[in-house]
Amino acid sequence: MSSGVVSKKLKFKGDKPKKKKRSHHSSHGGAGEDEGDDLAALAAADPRGWVFPENPMEISGPAFILLPSEPMTCLAWDPQRQRVYAAPIDLPQVPEGMNDLSEAEILQTIEPSDVNHVWVISRLSGSEDVVSLRTSTGTFLTASPSGTLSATTPSRGPLEAFIPLASSSSSSIFPEYTIQTQHNSKYLSTVPPTGAAIGKLKAELRVDADTPQKNETVRIKCQREFVYKARLAQQEAQDGSGVGRSNKKRLLEGGPSEGSIEDEMKKNREAQTWGGGRSIISEKDRRELKKARKEGKLAEAMLDRRAALKSDRYAK
Repeated sequence: MSSGVVSKKLKFKGDKPKKKKRSHHSSHGGAGEDEGDDLAALAAADPRGWVFPENPMEISGPAFILLPSEPMTCLAWDPQRQRVYAAPIDLPQVPEGMNDLSEAEILQTIEPSDVNHVWVISRLSGSEDVVSLRTSTGTFLTASPSGTLSATTPSRGPLEAFIPLASSSSSSIFPEYTIQTQHNSKYLSTVPPTGAAIGKLKAELRVDADTPQKNETVRIKCQREFVYKARLAQQEAQDGSGVGRSNKKRLLEGGPSEGSIEDEMKKNREAQTWGGGRSIISEKDRRELKKARKEGKLAEAMLDRRAALKSDRYAK
């Protein structure tokens, strides 16, 4: 049970909040414990960081799509010229005293440097495996029947529906995917320049490949927050029983589980403080709330106490 002691440490505007260390214990060993550790690591890290989804169902939210080209490029949108193209990527700087970074190190640290390099991926209702890709200007990626790409359509339709699939021929330590159209089952392809055009022209993007090969594979990085939510939903669907759901919800929402003493104290601070932010919580209150929780009357006890304090306008 939390003591409810408020920290007296001064806080200043601009100070970065310190990350709280969370300990997670699992009564089951093996894969379940590893999954719990992975979820805990995702929850503790920066939610705006970029990570590689482990399966197509984790591909969600802002995405950075890396193309199989040399030098490395990404799928990008040019709102001025109204075109979809393969944009060059700003590679991370090599630390002083080190040789060139390996491909794995580059992929691990690389992040988008332009908002037009980011696509917001959302799933279509009724079809969990079908997604759409929205640009920074609110339009959607469109694959025409002729195989060309555009992103000028302000709404979603059959030509804006894609299916991310795991690549079966991937030998990389990072997952590789193919992007297939829903309406004609063609694959997004990165066609490199040939002959005298090598080094002068950028790779051409098409959506007319019948079978996935090396040029049809992409790597996708998504923001950690959305990967965590998708992985959490998958694990809860597999569990079925909902055991431990309150703890996962607490990690996801960054707060105490609903109905707990910590939750009541949070509500008290939000709705019942006055003056210099003082909050009235006595030992008697805590004992009564603890007893009410055991009897299944916690909500009633909280409402009665708020009415007695006459400091919550919703309880009067």
